[in-house]
This record gives sequence, structure tokens and C-alpha cells, in this order.
Amino acid sequence: MKIFKLSAITSLFNAGFYLATSLIVLYFSDIGMPEFLIGLAMTLARLSYGLASMFSGAMADRVGRYYPMLIGFILGALSMLFLSLFRSQYLAITMVILVWVAYSIYSPAALALVSEVSRGTATSYGWYYFFLTAGQIVGQALSGNIIKLGGYGAAFVSGGALSLISAALTWLWFRDEEAKVSVNLLEDLRKGVNILFRNRYLSYLAVALSLHGIGFTMSFTFIPLVARLDQGMSEPQIGFALSLWSFGNLIATVPLGRVTDRIGGREMLIYHLAASSAVWWIYPFLKDEMLIYALMLIQGFVGAMDLPARRLLLVGISEREVATAIGSLDSITFILSSLGNLMAGLTWYMGHWAPFVIGCLINTLGLLILLKMGKSEAAYSS
Repeated sequence: MKIFKLSAITSLFNAGFYLATSLIVLYFSDIGMPEFLIGLAMTLARLSYGLASMFSGAMADRVGRYYPMLIGFILGALSMLFLSLFRSQYLAITMVILVWVAYSIYSPAALALVSEVSRGTATSYGWYYFFLTAGQIVGQALSGNIIKLGGYGAAFVSGGALSLISAALTWLWFRDEEAKVSVNLLEDLRKGVNILFRNRYLSYLAVALSLHGIGFTMSFTFIPLVARLDQGMSEPQIGFALSLWSFGNLIATVPLGRVTDRIGGREMLIYHLAASSAVWWIYPFLKDEMLIYALMLIQGFVGAMDLPARRLLLVGISEREVATAIGSLDSITFILSSLGNLMAGLTWYMGHWAPFVIGCLINTLGLLILLKMGKSEAAYSS
């Protein structure tokens, strides 16, 4: 029962998060930010997520799951609500950074809680991501229409309200999960860094997924701008396209989680990286609306291969410090992959196709590392 309560809470927050951030690139553009500054803003947001994850994962192992979840949801709500009040470029960037930090604070704790209230299999993570993605679909599908009806402020306020509901439900359902609170940020940072260095397999995995993350962020950053400038799509159409991506992820996550339990996390990640390069390469050259929708749906299937597979690997690597392992891997991959946002802004002027194609090439390097790691090394590290 707790897994469904947890999934409902995080699904609501995810709906609010994507209501506020799905089309944030268009909002930045509309308040006068050049593409380079947009790329820099998204770099700072992902970098902040990565740095905060290093602390939050270890904190969740030390103080319990309740407080990080509650703090993350409250911070997310306040940041989204304040975002609705500002038109200043730099204040808007600051609030978006805080929204991402809020996500990084709650996420490792919630993921660790999944392993505690279930069997910790890829299938259980698949169900969790099923509900998480359902919230994402709602947020993305509604974002364009809410912006069209009430402006960006309406989307930000709606997102903040959903985050507040998540905080209230966390207090109602999970306050018995609280532990004795003691704040030791340096110790949390030391634990997060240490687990990366002492586990060779986790280190290789971090490098491979960081390269994958750079490729992804290079490709993903300007999807809304390419859709508006080159493909002639409106905000509701862009929101619908992104929701199709999430819908494909939704319907494929649980079945692919079961496949991952059978074939292994490393093998599924190999398929994921290979398919990702193909999809990203194609996108900027499409002009037909229906083909764009179809590709977004396929990208959802491809994306569903990722997170249950990497979470399954992490549970095997460190069962006693699973939140620390999750936080550390998320931290290093987000810190390094944040470079992709900046690189997207720099390469945008080479042609709107350039961030996508270069991102594919970088992603392929991550695929080669995964292939080189081999099954025997995975077994050794587990």
C-alpha cells in the first residue's frame, strides 16, 4: 500500500514540476534571453541538481526518508510560486535553479523508500516510474494550454499548488518514517564522494552515463525552440508532443522493467544508449507534425529503458547505502551532463541541427564504455 501512496505523492509533484518547467525555455526566450544565456541557465539548474544530490542521498540514509521529501516538496512549491512573480531574467533563473534543487532533495529519499516498501526489483521501480511518468504526462500536456489561457504565471502557480499538496500528503502518510535529525553536510559529502571512488563499477557507470547525459541535454534543451522556430508548432502542440514522449515512457516502463529483471541492467542500458542516438539524430530534420508526434512516442519507449535499469544496478552495488549510491550517481551525472546545456547554446549558432547531431556522437562514447565494462566486471562489483 505504501508504494502506491508514495507513487501518488511523487506523481503530483512531477505534474507540478513539468507544468512549471516543460516550456521554460520558451519563457526564457520570451523575456528576452539569448540562446547562449538559456543554455547557461539550464546548465546552472542541472549543475545545482547534481551538487545537491551528493548531499541529499547521504542525508536520506542518515536522517530517514521523510524530512528530505518534505523539504524538497516545500522548496519546490515556494520556488514555483515566486517564479510567477518575476519577469527579471536573473531572478527567474534563480527560481528555476531552486526548483531543480527541490527535485534533487526529495528524489533519492523517495527512490530509496521504493526499495524498502517493495522487493527492490526493476519491476517495482518500473511501477514507481509508471506513476511518476503519469504525472509528467499531465504536466506536459496541460502546460501549453494553461500558458495559452492564463500565461506562464498560471502554469507556475498551478505547479506550486500541486507541490504543496505533495508536501501535505507526505506529512499525513509518511511522518512515521522520520528519524533523529542531525545536520552534517561535510560528512554527507564525504560519504557521497567515497562511494564513487571505492566502487570501480560505479565509477565506470558514472562516466558512461555522464557522457549519455551530455548528449541528452544537448539534444533536449532546444526541442521546444526547434519545434516553434523550424517546425511551426504552437505551445499547445509542443506540450502535446512532449506528453507523447512521456506517454510512450509510461506504457513501456513496467514491461521493460520486467525485461530488465531477466536480461540485466547493463544490457538494457546498452540498448537504451544505442537507440537514443538514432532518435536524437533524426528529430531536427523532421517537418511533418505527425512524424514528430510518432518520433516523440518512440523516444518515450527508448527512455523507458533507462531508469529502472540503472536503479537495479545500484541496488546490487550497495544495498545498505542505496540512497547514497543513487544520490552520488545522480550527482556526478547531472554535474557533468549539465555541460550539455551550455554546449547546446554554443553550438546552436552552427545550425539548429548541430546540438542534436553532436549530442549523438558524445552519447556514442558512453555506449562504447558500457560495452567495454563487460558482464564479469558487473558481477565482481555487485
